[in-house]
Amino acid sequence: MKSNTIKIIMFLTCMYFCSTVFISCEDNKSVTPDNNYVNSWILDTMQTYYYWNAGMPSNPQKDRSPDDFFYSLLYKYKQLDGDRFSWIQENYVDLLESLSGINSGDLGFEYILYRYNSNKVFGEVLYIKPGTNIENQGIKRGNAFCKINGTELDLDNYLSLLQKESMTITFNDPLLTGNTISFNNERDVLVTKTRYAENPVFMDSIYEVNGKKIGYVVYNFFASDKGDNSKTYDKQLNSVFGRLKSEGVNSLIVDLRYNPGGSVVSSTRLASMIVDPLSTANIFYILKFNSILGEDNGKFTSSIENENINNIGNGLQKVCFITTRQSASASEMLINGLKPFMNDKIITVGDTTVGKSYASISFYEQNNPRNKWGMQPLVAMYTNGNGEPVPAIGIIPDYLVDETAIMPKKQLGDTDEELLKAAINAISGLPVTQKMQRQSSTPGASVIGTSVDKKAYSNQSILEKIKK
Repeated sequence: MKSNTIKIIMFLTCMYFCSTVFISCEDNKSVTPDNNYVNSWILDTMQTYYYWNAGMPSNPQKDRSPDDFFYSLLYKYKQLDGDRFSWIQENYVDLLESLSGINSGDLGFEYILYRYNSNKVFGEVLYIKPGTNIENQGIKRGNAFCKINGTELDLDNYLSLLQKESMTITFNDPLLTGNTISFNNERDVLVTKTRYAENPVFMDSIYEVNGKKIGYVVYNFFASDKGDNSKTYDKQLNSVFGRLKSEGVNSLIVDLRYNPGGSVVSSTRLASMIVDPLSTANIFYILKFNSILGEDNGKFTSSIENENINNIGNGLQKVCFITTRQSASASEMLINGLKPFMNDKIITVGDTTVGKSYASISFYEQNNPRNKWGMQPLVAMYTNGNGEPVPAIGIIPDYLVDETAIMPKKQLGDTDEELLKAAINAISGLPVTQKMQRQSSTPGASVIGTSVDKKAYSNQSILEKIKK
């Protein structure tokens, strides 16, 4: 099946990143969705654009449902040396919105889940989203929850309880003492999921420590805007760097601990605000597509539309990146892409990143009633300008600090918050204390996963354009 017209606009996700390909077909509203039609479209697209197109089955079974058919085509699906990150959704509109940070069923906070006492489960709030009802209820980062609708969470029920549209969550204050976790000050909060457009530019501050003027930016995913082509988020980030520049910061901390990836364009713009020197002749990343599409380079940029990039690189003595096991793709692209130019200035603090060097793109047929599906296959491997990919084991930090072993957690931006304190100390020449060194596991509990892992842009580097 071939589309009549093909427009390609890519959103590059660097581990958790998306490229958006618009494919417009005949608008025949009298035709109903048809699996054979959809599967033919999937196969044709994958044969041209999929990074491992040569490894796809030679005679795939097209009589399956579209999602089963798509996953049957993937190279070594879910294996470490294969494709762990391509996916497909039944509604392409939901796919595109989710890549821009729009969630139709948002709780108002991100959380991490732990298993404890054999089969019991509790959640811990990682951060509260601004302007949400949960923020108005006084819930903060570090609060925990063990019950939903009066039922204690366990390994058998926590997924179904968290999927409810409206729920009463029992929050409390966790305390980790040795290997024992206790919970105090229970209070019930009614939480109803709502449609929410999250802004990735979460927080910025300036600190003066030991003769250093340190800029601090918390950036939670890579997206230019909420899908309206306004570039609002990228321009806001550029304004933040304009303030850091005018204030004369000489060191920078970029907090990517909950940033699983996103747009390659946004990653390029942020890198251009940091790099020293900024030159549009220098290569930020190299994309290696399949044998049909070849190779392409991505260079640093000096502007966002008609707005000049506020670069602070030549005034920086040190740049520290805070990472965790949720930092992936476009986040890793940022760090890896800056290393050829600023390796002696870069410090990393936190935990080892995911380790993803692949980019994806969004494919869908617009306004075609026969096909509402959207898919996000990996289309390229990326490296930095020196040809070095992100290590498959992830980026190992210079200072290991495991925040999952710390309860209760301090608020983001608090200079006593463990990861920020470690970053400030590392930049300022102060000791990173033994207390903050990573432990082999969280005492008394083990991590099940986080809500950050479930975001559409997680582990994606999303391309905005693709070489035809």
